[in-house]
Amino acid sequence: MQATDAVTVIVEIMAPYIGDTMARSAALAHCRKLGFGETLSPADLDSLLRRLGDGLNIFLGRDRSEAVLAETRRALEAAGSAS
Repeated sequence: MQATDAVTVIVEIMAPYIGDTMARSAALAHCRKLGFGETLSPADLDSLLRRLGDGLNIFLGRDRSEAVLAETRRALEAAGSAS
């Protein structure tokens, strides 16, 4: 999956919970810190979501964070299937 597509999906799902700017900034920063290129493998997406989940736990709590991450995984899988 293209990194830009993944970030777009992540922002769409997480923005209602943490805001567009925070969701976009976090996703892009973690992609950069993890050293990802233009294309993300399923393992890259798992790593990215784990990192994002750590931050979401602070803002949303563990249970809500897990629900948002599950929703994000489903959306990423659907976007990957559509490509």
